[in-house]
Amino acid sequence: MNMQTREDILQKLESVAAAESSKWKERAARKAENPKALEKSRIIAINILAQLRKLGMSQKDLAEKLQVTPQTVNSWVKGNSNFTIETIVRIEEVLGVELIGVRVG
Repeated sequence: MNMQTREDILQKLESVAAAESSKWKERAARKAENPKALEKSRIIAINILAQLRKLGMSQKDLAEKLQVTPQTVNSWVKGNSNFTIETIVRIEEVLGVELIGVRVG
């Protein structure tokens, strides 16, 4: 029977744990501070997913067309991204859909 000491277990845990903090607490606090922005981000994500389905495209296809990683697209469609205007415009151009309407005057 393999009896590990507490120190052995802690050492093993430290060897597999991430070197840097995931900063999840900071992200959660930021999201809680601006629920309207988070809601709009989720709406954009839903619209991206709907248009991908309509076009028969995958998230990977979108990533390739935008020259970003599939992980980036995945974070967008989770509805947790703080999109830049540039990113939104690029997505709109590739998908042929308006994600944010802007009124003039």
